[in-house]
Amino acid sequence: MCFKISGMVGAIAILLSSGSVFAQDVERYITVGHDKLGNSVALDTETIKGTTYKLYGIYGDGIFETTFDASCTESRLFRNRIAIYGPEGQLLEEDKEKGEIPFVASSSPGKGMKIVCQKIGVSGW
Repeated sequence: MCFKISGMVGAIAILLSSGSVFAQDVERYITVGHDKLGNSVALDTETIKGTTYKLYGIYGDGIFETTFDASCTESRLFRNRIAIYGPEGQLLEEDKEKGEIPFVASSSPGKGMKIVCQKIGVSGW
């Protein structure tokens, strides 16, 4: 498991920091915004399950992973988990506190939600 996470951290970090991608990652990660430092925040399309999705971004030498649940018909968004991984893929911090966050269409979570809701065919998105 650590090897898998470590490889994922490396691939995501390269993608988000330099914009370089491997062919198989072109469609997997969709940039949905940028952080305060200008680093990309990406939606991982392979981890979408129903209305649950993950966003990734650079955090220090590693990455952060935030898991969201969308209520497409109500335009509501819920944060499920935030995890911070080090450069070797080790879990450094985890916050499993769940709760509703404001839906802002122009934010990274909002743009991710739009893609997810369109993917599952909810009208109005």
